[in-house]
Formats: sequence, structure tokens, C-alpha cells
Amino acid sequence: MRPVSIIFLIISVILVIVGLLTCSIAMLQSKRQGVDLYDTTIVNGQSEAEYDFSNDTVSKLQIEVGDCDVDIIFGADVSKVQMNNFSSAGYICEVDNRALVVEDTVNIFNITDIIENGKIRFKGFRYFLRDRKLTAGDKSLKIYVSEKFDLRVIDIKVKNGNVNIAGYVNNTDYIINIENGNFIASDLVTESTLTANVGKGTVRLSHVTARTISTSTVEGNIDAIISAKEITADAKKGNISIESESDLSKYNFVLKAPVSTITLEELVKAGNYIANDALLTNFIHADAEAGSVNVKTYIPSIAPITPDDGTDTTADTAKTE
Repeated sequence: MRPVSIIFLIISVILVIVGLLTCSIAMLQSKRQGVDLYDTTIVNGQSEAEYDFSNDTVSKLQIEVGDCDVDIIFGADVSKVQMNNFSSAGYICEVDNRALVVEDTVNIFNITDIIENGKIRFKGFRYFLRDRKLTAGDKSLKIYVSEKFDLRVIDIKVKNGNVNIAGYVNNTDYIINIENGNFIASDLVTESTLTANVGKGTVRLSHVTARTISTSTVEGNIDAIISAKEITADAKKGNISIESESDLSKYNFVLKAPVSTITLEELVKAGNYIANDALLTNFIHADAEAGSVNVKTYIPSIAPITPDDGTDTTADTAKTE
């Protein structure tokens, strides 16, 4: 190693040591004076952080996390982000260009991670001293959204974890990518698109309406109660179940289950099924390479009516021996 390099290395080590000592002194002084140096708190070895974006203008949720469960909750009184067990110095949570950005993939040794668009995102050495007090815990992210926001895009990338979204009516594009985990959505209505790609895990949609719905899994099932003009489902190692809330007589079909069976209402057959009517503009394409395909009309279940006198009028359908 050249002498100049050795000198710079020694200077760097000295600066790091001085920085750590300075942080330690600042931590002691802040504790004595009751001043909080952090935007996270530690409770029983678990970190908790909260970010309020109620006063911001947000039209997009942009989330990219590693091992983390994500919940998007609508109809909240206060719009905020709750983060549990995020590394204190390793996440970004901010509103940038009308987008709420949450990332936990920040690497302080990568200059492009800590400096972006001229902004320095490094929070300081004090957070590394802070993280020594943390114990292992499951990471979770909850985003509460009030009715005042008009979200046009919800873009979520997760490496390992589940994504849950429920109860939103708006013209929103949903873009979901999960390597390992489940995507569960319910009671969503949009005139735009919903795209969900899952590696190993399940896609489960319940009462979702969109212009186009596209889902895929590498290893897992697709279960959907949906309504859309164009529906695409691709499960390489899994089964596909689609219950349509729209009239199936208005659809063209390309259904594939090369090693299993296809069920379309009362029709049951093996292999492929194609029905193409030039007068129809709606489309369902389902391809289960190693599983089955089941497409049928959704029929709401009706709960039995219990009379006021407490007697049960539910018919006994059990077979007698």
C-alpha cells in the first residue's frame, strides 16, 4: 500500500472514532436535557417510527422493502406511516414530487443511496449506536391514508413479505411485485389497471373491479372474485380460480391447463379451451402450466334467516344413512 493511501486510511479511521465519540457525548447530553436526537423509539428492543404526511400533497405511494409485511389502510383520520423494526439508519420515508417514498434498502456504503437529486439522506453515526440496542423482530409497514388524498399510483415491491390492500374506490393504478409472499386485496374499485406478480406465494383478490387485471405466480395459486374487461392469470406451478362478477357470456376465452382440467361453468375438459367471438370485446386468459383452471360466475352466499323466536329455519341437508 502506498504511503499516501496509508495516510488517508489513518485519517479516515481517526475521523470515524472522533465521530463516534462525538455522537456518544451528544447522546448523553440529549438524555440529560430531554432532547430527542432520533425519529425512532425503542420499546422492549423493538424500534418504532412514525411519519405524518397529512399536510403533504400525495398522489403516489412508492414502496420498496426487503423482508417486510405491508398494509395499506384507507379511511384513516390521520395520514401517517408506521414502521416497526426498520434499521434506524437504513430507511427512507419522505414525500418527494407528490410521491410518498418508503425504502429500507439504503446502503450507507453506496454513495448513490445516500445522495440522490442533490439531497443527502445519511442520518448520521448516532443511529448505528442506537441500533446496538435493537433485538431481532419482524419488520412491518403500515400506511394509513385519509379520504383527502387522490392516489393515482400504488407501486409496491417486496422481497419477502405479504401485501394487504383493502377498501379503496378511485382511479388508481396498482403495481405489485413480491418475490416471496402473498398479495391480498379486497373491495377495490378502479377504472384503471391492477397488476400483481408474485414469485412464491398466493394472489387472492376479493371483490376487485378494474379495467384490466393481470396476475401471475411462479409457484402458488391465484384465487379471484373480480370484474374486469380484460383478465389475465398465469400460474406456472399452481391452480387458477376466477369467479366473475360480470356476465361470462360477454367474454372471449383462452384457457390452458395442459396437465390438468379446465372448468368453465358446467363445461369440464382437459387441455386447452378457446372461444373467440369477434362481437365480444371482453377477454379472459388463464394459463396454469402445472395446475387446473376454474372459471365461473360469482354467486353471493346468502346467510340463513333466523326468526325472532329463536328457532332455526335452515333446512337440514344432511344425507340419512
